[in-house]
Amino acid sequence: MSMDGYVADYLRSGYVVVPGLLSPSETERLRAVTDALEARAEGVETEDALFDFEPGPVSGRPRIQRIKKPHRADPYYFELAAHARIVAFLSQVVGPDLRLSHSKINMKAAQDGSPLEWHQDWAFAPHTNMSTCVASVMIDDCALENGAMQVIPGSHQGPLYDHHGADGFFEGAISPTTPGLDFTKAAPLVGAAGSVAFHHPLMIHGSGFNRSNRSRRILFLEYAATDAFPLFYSVDWTEYGSRIVAGPDTPAVRTEPNPIKLPFPTRAGSSIYKIQAGVESRFFAR
Repeated sequence: MSMDGYVADYLRSGYVVVPGLLSPSETERLRAVTDALEARAEGVETEDALFDFEPGPVSGRPRIQRIKKPHRADPYYFELAAHARIVAFLSQVVGPDLRLSHSKINMKAAQDGSPLEWHQDWAFAPHTNMSTCVASVMIDDCALENGAMQVIPGSHQGPLYDHHGADGFFEGAISPTTPGLDFTKAAPLVGAAGSVAFHHPLMIHGSGFNRSNRSRRILFLEYAATDAFPLFYSVDWTEYGSRIVAGPDTPAVRTEPNPIKLPFPTRAGSSIYKIQAGVESRFFAR
């Protein structure tokens, strides 16, 4: 399929998987760089600026849950963020001027790997306009058995669902009993390592436990148009400008009348895993 075909699928459904977007050599290097980064967790027993770990006792190398801001840990991740084929796709769905807003690697260890309940990214990171998109780079082969992401097709059309609990605190999850949502229509984002999925900021998505003997690692590259400004956190302007992957820097801010509910108050900072730890009504059970 041509890139225009993938763009059409994205605009219609709110997501698309582009198989083999990375070349075999790029995929091999991504896996090697990630393996080396994982090895740095040896002997680390508590979370730090780079690693979050799965809950439970640690024996030997801990089970990594998330690698935070990998683009700061190894330049290859930022090189991938500026990948010509990724930028070519994003330029058609976000715009020609692009910034890497955030990066992370979510990891699901074999026979484990915490789930993420249904949520919309816009609930976590609203901007002055909705010209944002997430690229999910599959470091490993992704299948339903090892915790592939799942999406609700068409949910990018809205609305923005409530992610707050009954006590008013931000829980970072949509209740599975929310009227009007049919989770039986969920579609798994499956593909071989080197495939890249793209999803809209209002897309409802989540992922279950890893029930297989294979790991599942995904590099999430979150993008915004350069005139989309984050609404609730400050920026270091020099560092902020260093994350532009296409087009010039600009102090201009474009605003749109989009639905916004800030992710506050919160008991758990910015980690979705910690925020969702307090959720009582869950969809993804063991």
